[in-house]
Amino acid sequence: MSYKVLRQASLGMTATVALLSALWVCPTSADALTVSELDFTSGSIALKSGSTTIASTNFTTSGEFVMGQYQPLPDIIAPISINVPLLGTHTFSLFTSGPNPFPSGSTSGSTITADLNSLFAKLTGGLIPVGGLTTNIGGNATGSFNSLTNAFTGLTWSHGLSGVPGLPSNLTVQFTLNGTAQLAAVPLPGAAILFGSGLAGLLLRRARKVLS
Repeated sequence: MSYKVLRQASLGMTATVALLSALWVCPTSADALTVSELDFTSGSIALKSGSTTIASTNFTTSGEFVMGQYQPLPDIIAPISINVPLLGTHTFSLFTSGPNPFPSGSTSGSTITADLNSLFAKLTGGLIPVGGLTTNIGGNATGSFNSLTNAFTGLTWSHGLSGVPGLPSNLTVQFTLNGTAQLAAVPLPGAAILFGSGLAGLLLRRARKVLS
C-alpha cells in the first residue's frame, strides 16, 4: 500500500512539474509576448515618391535588431547600397541611437510590431555632401507573425527624407524585413506556482501519513 501511495505522489509531482513547464514555455497563440531580438534573413529598401517606387534593392546579407539597447555601426547589417536614377548610388549604413527610446517589439497572435524610431542611417554617395550625413529613418513597424515558428514576414515601416541635402524633398524610404523573432522568457504566473506547490505538498503529506 505504501509503495502505491508513494508512486502516486511521485507521478503527481512529475505531472505538476510538466504542467508548470508547459505554462512556462508554451504560451497560447493569442498571448502578447515581448520580442528580445529580430533576426532578419531577407529584406528590402525602397525609395518612393508618393506611391511610386523610383529605386529599390534587396538585402544581400542577414542582420539583427537587438531590443532594449542601441547598436553602433556596423552591428545591425553591412552597409546597403541603392542606385537612384539621375542621382547615383547611395549607401545606407544603419545604427540605432537616442534621443528616441531603445528599440522594442512585441507579438500578439499573428501580428508583430516593433518601435524602431531610434534607427538612423549614415548616407553617402550621389549628390550628398562629401563625408556623408546622418539622418533618422526609423518608424513603427508592423508585420505578420507565425506563433509556431516565430517567423515574421513583411515587417514594414516608412520614413520621409525631406530636408536631406542631395535628395528630392518628396522622397520616402521604406524598409521591409523577414526573419525570425527571439522572444523573452514568459514569467510563470504566480497562481500556477501556488497551485503546483500546494498540490505537491498535499501529495507528500498523504504519503507520509501512510508510511507513519
